[in-house]
Amino acid sequence: MARKTKIEDIPFSVFKVSILDLLKQYGFIKEFVVVEQPGSVKKTLHVVLKKVVNPIDDIPHVKFFSKPSRPWYVSYKDLKLVAWGKGIGIISTNQGLMATHVAHTKKIGWELIAEIY
Repeated sequence: MARKTKIEDIPFSVFKVSILDLLKQYGFIKEFVVVEQPGSVKKTLHVVLKKVVNPIDDIPHVKFFSKPSRPWYVSYKDLKLVAWGKGIGIISTNQGLMATHVAHTKKIGWELIAEIY
């Protein structure tokens, strides 16, 4: 919403890389890069966002379900299409992070992280 084109120096974690990989796969971001700091063990993430052409359609809405204090567990039967198939839901399973429609086809459920549409 601030019309930024890139976000830099995000602290690295494998969970964030998995979420960014899903967002890139479904076209919500343009690309991301893992940057290793010279002379240090720390890594950071740099994300390049898509250009906003139509603010109504391009700016995603994010609805978080799980929190550290309250995980939100769901069965595969409870997984529905997000925004009539225009968005994705992110679910954490024993096979890694995946979109909810993929988890529904594989009949896997576990912790619903968020919906983006």
